Parts: sequence; C-alpha cells; structure tokens
Amino acid sequence: MSDFLKQFEQDNYQADDDYLAYDPLSTGDGAGDGKGETEDAYADDVDASDFDDYSQVEHDFADEHDHASALTDTAPVPIVAPRQKIASAAHEVKADDKHHKRKLVRYAVIAASILALCVAGVGIFFLANRVVVRDFVGTSVAEARTWGLSNRITIEASEEFNIEYDAGIVMSQDRAEGSAMQRGSILRLTVSKGPDPDERIELPDFSAMTTIEVREWRQEVRALNANINEEYSDEVDQGHFIRLEFTDSAVTEETYTRADGLLIYMSRGAEVFEANILVPDFSEQSKSDVETWAREHGVEPTFREQPSDTVDAGHVVAQSVEAGKRIAKDSDLIITLSAGHFVIVPNFNNLSMEDASAVPGLEVHIRQRYSTSVAFGRVISQSESVGTEVRADSVVVEVTYSLGRPYIDDLRGDSEKVLAEYFHNFSVHGANITYQIVYIDSYEPRGSIVRMSRYAQFLGLNEHITVHVSRGNLVPPEPPPEAPDE
Repeated sequence: MSDFLKQFEQDNYQADDDYLAYDPLSTGDGAGDGKGETEDAYADDVDASDFDDYSQVEHDFADEHDHASALTDTAPVPIVAPRQKIASAAHEVKADDKHHKRKLVRYAVIAASILALCVAGVGIFFLANRVVVRDFVGTSVAEARTWGLSNRITIEASEEFNIEYDAGIVMSQDRAEGSAMQRGSILRLTVSKGPDPDERIELPDFSAMTTIEVREWRQEVRALNANINEEYSDEVDQGHFIRLEFTDSAVTEETYTRADGLLIYMSRGAEVFEANILVPDFSEQSKSDVETWAREHGVEPTFREQPSDTVDAGHVVAQSVEAGKRIAKDSDLIITLSAGHFVIVPNFNNLSMEDASAVPGLEVHIRQRYSTSVAFGRVISQSESVGTEVRADSVVVEVTYSLGRPYIDDLRGDSEKVLAEYFHNFSVHGANITYQIVYIDSYEPRGSIVRMSRYAQFLGLNEHITVHVSRGNLVPPEPPPEAPDE
C-alpha cells in the first residue's frame, strides 16, 4: 500500500510540474502541431480535479494564448533552432493553498477505504464461522452430538444421576439458546444417567391405593422395575390391591431398591364373559370328547356319574344345558356320565357262604373269623352296605363270616408235630391262642403229648395253653397181674 501511495504522489507532482513548465508562446517546427500535442499530453496527465483547482491559471493562459495567436496570424513566423525555447510571456502564477489539504483528505479516504475492506473481510470471516447455539435441554445427547458434528462443535458431556430425566437426556448446557459461538469451540452438556438404581425406596401401603395411584407412585419415584399386573378377581373389587411379589426372594420391603424387581397385582374385578358359546348335543359322547370341546372353548364342565343299563360306562347320559343354547365361559355346565350297569349289594346274612360267592355282577371275597359275639355262620361284616348300588364287575365286596368261639380238641396221645399247624389255624381266623411245650419224664413214646392245660372245650379269643410232651426216658411199669379165675 505504501508503494501505491508513493506512485500516486509522484504522478500528481509530475502533473503539477508539467502544467507550470508549459509555455504557450514557445515556437518551433510544427509549432501549431506542438501546441496540440502539449495540450493533449497535459489533458492526459491532469485529471478534472486539477483543472478545477487551477481555474484562475487557465483564465490567464487563455488570454495570452489568444494574444499569441493574433501575432502569428499577422506576422511571419520566425525560424528558430529546434528545441530552442522562446521566453514565455509575463504572466502571474498563483499557488493553490488548498492543494495540500486535498492531498491529506485523499490519503485519508484511501486509508479509510482500505481499513473498511479489512474490517469487512474480518467480519465476513467471523460471520462465516459463527454458529447459533440450540437448546438441547430435554433432548437426547445423541442428537446434540449429531448437531456438533454438522457444525464442527465439540460436545463434552458429563453424566449425573437424576430422577426427572431419563438416561441419555440433556439436563443443562453451558451456552444459552440463541447465543453465538465459533466453529471449533466446545459446548459442555450435563446428561442424565437416569435415576440411581441403588437408592433405597420406601414402599407405600398399596392396600389403600387404587391402580391409578400405584401407577403415579411408580412414575414419581421412577421405580421402573416395578411392574403392575392386573388380573381378574371375584373377591377383590376392581382397581384395588391384591398382593405383591419380589422377583428375588432375598429382597424384603425394608431392603427394596430401585434396581430390584417387584410385581404388584391389582384387581380387574370379576371377569364377565359374553354368552356366545353354542352348546352341542353331547348325547352318548365319551367323556374325552366333552373335555376336548371344553378346552377349545374355555369352558370348565362338572362331571357326575349315574348308573345306566342303556348307555355304556363313561358316555354322556344327560347335560344341564340343552343343546343349541349359548353359554359364557364361566357358566355352569354339568355333564352326567353313565357308570354302566349297577348291582344292588345284598344282605349276605341271608346267604350261605356258597351262595354269597355266586352273586351275579359282584366279585365277593369271603373270609372266616372266630367271634365270641356272632354265632357261627352269621356275617360279621361286609365292605359294601346292604342296598348300595355298585358298578357291575367293578367292585370287590369282602364278606366276613363268623366261625363262632374257638374250640380246642383233645390232642393227648398225638405227636407234638401237629401243634404248630393246629394253633396257627387259630391265628389265621382271628383268635389269639398261643401255646407252650413242657417236656417231662415219661414212659410214653418220645414226643407224645401227655398232658394239656385245656382241651376239649371252647376258648376265648385270647388264651394260652400248656402242652406236656414226653421225653420217653422211663421204663413202662409192669402191667398188674391178672386176677385168678374163680
């Protein structure tokens, strides 16, 4: 810029010197032509502002020029040597007092213009690199990072636990919305980590709360691991608390934290079903057929049995809802199934043991037991009561007949080997008759029963018998002599 100013100054001074050195009366070869060339050169070097500044000089110059022209028109042109100047006519040159001031103004204008260009360039640069900050509070940090990449802004995020904002949501920023910042700057954000999972939460009295209130509590304390399950209940009114369960058995109401799983069951009231299920005719269908239909339609029928001589066992005899009617899922549906052919249990006191074992349709097991109260041949007990209807060939009836009081025979003279079987027969039939063997010296054959504590008589159900058995170690006595015949 200094070179430009120097050149500009030299050009202006050159124009002033040419103007002051110009002699309008100088002559030479081609004087008329020289005058025109001088004027043309002068016009080229001096701008319009110079002519305005030197208006007075131009007026004097014009008068002298007219005078010189008149002399050349009436008198011969003298011949002079080339390049020889003719003394200029006397004229007065006035100096312009404002010229220096105008140069200062001109320099000031140029400097101001250059300064304005520089300022404009710097302003354009800063405006081109200027970014208007958005409000990221309440938005995800991912959205802020995307904006930062697009605008060459570095995002620095610090995380804090906060109950009001979800994880990953911006809570605050260090630059206000609408403020400007340069590209390459740093925008600092505070981002929520969500509620503190290890914070201890006091559980309220859910039994006094409605479903809406429980949901509001869950949102207020941000217990996001607490799930509210609504289920139908015939006992608890709609919208009221049923029970709560912790997913971890080690957690209690006193140790519950936000990270623990909790199931809160609330009532939806009694379930009301639409009567839109068409009941078919189940006549003579099997029980499995009815159960398949019930599963497909969500119905829970009740099954009962009754004897039938016409319908096979396990097939439908009757149904509580007529075929063609519609019922709801919770409606009562009673299905009566055939129990098959039934037999009436007789009074076995009226039957002998032989006849009892041959009752048609019944499988009868006959037992015999000793009894001190029931006479021989009478029934002590039967497993099915008299007159009971039982399914034919499906029930075993046990009938016990009395053997009366136990009777012990006279076993003297028999071998001791019969004792075990004999007394075992008492035990088999319900009598607790025990025995003891005592060996004695005797001339009876060895092993013979010599004496018995009781024999040839009726016994009670609990008796003990002593049996004496011979060792056979004595010599039989001599038979007494025969009496002489008289």
